[in-house]
Amino acid sequence: MSPTTTRRPKTWPLHLIALALVIAGLLVPHALLVATGLLLAGSVALRPRAGR
Repeated sequence: MSPTTTRRPKTWPLHLIALALVIAGLLVPHALLVATGLLLAGSVALRPRAGR
């Protein structure tokens, strides 16, 4: 029996968007941009896998 492979969807584009939001929020200084970036990064990291 071969081992099953589990593939995680590629989440790095969403993490890059979140990083861009955080950086923009720090440069502008705008707390809502920082908060949006952090929330997006957290929601992408905690998203359940499709295989479960």
